[in-house]
Amino acid sequence: MFILVASPVQVADPDPLQDFYIADLSQGSFFNGYPCKDPTTAVVEDFIFKGLKDASIISDESPCGAAATLAFARHWPALNTLGVSLVRLDLISSGVIAPHNHNLATELVFVTAGELYIGFVANSDDVSAPNKLFAGMVKAGEAFVIPRGLVHFQMNNGTINASTINFLNSHNPGISFLPLTLFAAQPAVDPAMLTRSFAVDQSALSDLALF
Repeated sequence: MFILVASPVQVADPDPLQDFYIADLSQGSFFNGYPCKDPTTAVVEDFIFKGLKDASIISDESPCGAAATLAFARHWPALNTLGVSLVRLDLISSGVIAPHNHNLATELVFVTAGELYIGFVANSDDVSAPNKLFAGMVKAGEAFVIPRGLVHFQMNNGTINASTINFLNSHNPGISFLPLTLFAAQPAVDPAMLTRSFAVDQSALSDLALF
């Protein structure tokens, strides 16, 4: 006798119901994803994305010394419903990608040039490793995986420019940068809450709004 036991399967996005579902970004409707154009009008160019081939030009005066080129469904409509997306990061020496998270996706960082200090912090309620930092130097040709939803960062400690191609298992991974989320929200978060939470005076809050 066979006993069937249902096992949960976790995916970032729902499974598509057809081969492709190219987003029609001209429509004003909102779905869990985007409305699609008629599949019979698809052409091969829909499935080619050229936006990641060139490194970003980053000024030495850039506050973070880094740039991110996104290939989410809104930038590459062919990704709509497919459960994947890409990001290219370019960082000059000492450049950083500020602490942030993707609430909808796990991220795989593949370093293509230079080397980066990459890390994430485990959730505070993880009894096995509360608030534990997992971080290290990752060189060109190596990869680093960041579990879904965890706060993470990248920093170029090297003397040459660094770059990565990042893979995420959602066509819309979501991005929440902590400095931007907390210190540049509109309308603003009550300054009294921020000064108490971070143990700083009110004059320091503007310095923490990096974006």
